[in-house]
Amino acid sequence: MIARQSLGEAVTGTAEDAAEMSRSRPKRRTQAERTAQTKTRLIDATIDCLIENGYPGTTTVAVCQRAGVSHGSLLYHYGTRERLLGAALDEIYSRLQGSVIASLEELPRGEARVEGLIELMWSAFGAREFKAVIELWLAAANKPDVAWAVWPEAEAFDRAIGPLAERLFPEVADRLPDFAVHISLIFQVLQGMGLANATWPRGRSDATLGESDDLMSAQVRALLSRLIRDAFRSGSR
Repeated sequence: MIARQSLGEAVTGTAEDAAEMSRSRPKRRTQAERTAQTKTRLIDATIDCLIENGYPGTTTVAVCQRAGVSHGSLLYHYGTRERLLGAALDEIYSRLQGSVIASLEELPRGEARVEGLIELMWSAFGAREFKAVIELWLAAANKPDVAWAVWPEAEAFDRAIGPLAERLFPEVADRLPDFAVHISLIFQVLQGMGLANATWPRGRSDATLGESDDLMSAQVRALLSRLIRDAFRSGSR
């Protein structure tokens, strides 16, 4: 009897130990999860290479080394360097657009949302990732094989701006005749400022020049905000 109890306890203990080990063992990732992680690492590495080394330094070898991924894996998921660059641009646009939209939607409609528009958009165009966008624009302007992969992503982003603006500012879009022109003005000015911010040397010996640039940028944004606020205010009446 005692032996049987000991055996039963041993069996029960073995089952419990096995269950505990099963719970503590890391869950195996699915093939879809492994694929998503690999693609994310490749995209992130591509963006970092574009920012730090420019388009010429964003080779498939450099990207694979940074991502810790084999060259064969890059070719399997993206096929060519150009397709990888197009996917990287799409990801950057998604991140920048998503952060601006999410922040604007948290603000109530009206003055508060208009006030936040310029600074939130500047946070996107002044972001580190915007340099990667510029690198791809310039590469696409000079290399047809890059253009066919990059311009469709850029054009899709541009086409989405109007409908998004109308959704975020419906009370203005319905009444301001040149609403689309005002939105275009915001984008053109802030993209230009983002270009200067990304390409102008930041390590100049005269620190006062950098401070002057920051002050001028803040003043331009304040002026743009005032112009847009007044136009939107008149359009919503």
